[in-house]
Amino acid sequence: MKKVLSLCLATALALSLAACKNEPESYPVEVVGPERTSAPVPTADPEASASPQPGWVVAPRTDIDIQKSLADYAKPQVTQLAQQDQLAFFLQNDKVGVIDLDGTVRIPAEKDVHWCDVCGITNSDESEIYEQDGTVVGSGGHGLASGTLYYDVNGKKVYAEDMGWLYSWEEIQASTNQPFIADAVSITPKEGAGGPDDTYISATDTPVDVSEVQGKIIIMPDGTALDGVVYEDVTSASEGLFAAKMAGLWGFVNATTGQQAVPFVYETVRPFNEGLAAVKTATGWGYINTSGAEQTVMTFENAQSASGGKAWVKTADGWGVALLSDWKA
Repeated sequence: MKKVLSLCLATALALSLAACKNEPESYPVEVVGPERTSAPVPTADPEASASPQPGWVVAPRTDIDIQKSLADYAKPQVTQLAQQDQLAFFLQNDKVGVIDLDGTVRIPAEKDVHWCDVCGITNSDESEIYEQDGTVVGSGGHGLASGTLYYDVNGKKVYAEDMGWLYSWEEIQASTNQPFIADAVSITPKEGAGGPDDTYISATDTPVDVSEVQGKIIIMPDGTALDGVVYEDVTSASEGLFAAKMAGLWGFVNATTGQQAVPFVYETVRPFNEGLAAVKTATGWGYINTSGAEQTVMTFENAQSASGGKAWVKTADGWGVALLSDWKA
């Protein structure tokens, strides 16, 4: 039985431990063939200014709230989403749609979509999967197992937890060529025989105590710690850099060497995309390059990841698409 669980867990980990935000009972992705439904003809949003102000591709507006650039997500695993970096989720009337960097609504908010790491953009009940233009290309939903990854700071080993069993990295034989993130904990043998509610090391059936999570640690594909540093938080690597948090502030570390690439001086950061990252300082949001040099003013109220020299940013007048070359530091 443990071997079966181990195999299932390894399969889930090979799929990047991803799961949809909504997790109904699992059913297979069905990619629609030539009969796929067509998208509505995209039109420029009527609220977008026809003659934007200098520095703006789309003038600021107050009727939508940009939630997140799709550039922040890894490519979906089973669908091809073209122009992903050009898209963003927006909130309108308490529902979520998709808009591009030209201000064109690609998927109206009434669809109330969300992101799935497996299939990309999908609606609230996951009955539809969308391309960037709103075309429905399939349906699917995912309840993938997503066991917790632990790094034992005492034994210097990675374990995947599933149903109370801890499987070593060697045991599950997970396949990855990318660094990943694990919860840093202390794992110690438990006194006594152990009971049905205890956690056990799979290879030895040893009952153990798992401490509270001490932070996040970056793990190399072979299961060894990148630099041994336990961070307060870490987000997935982008363009070779992990965003990491220490002493309450964010910076970036090299995903290969673990060396600090950008100092830990920011209140909040977003992943790098096309060499730029949106970061928040004491004066506001702006953009830096991979060396930490400021590339724009740092006074926006909010900012999303950039693509093609453009980005959704927020000012007192609302959200708009800024031409970043006009906002130099």
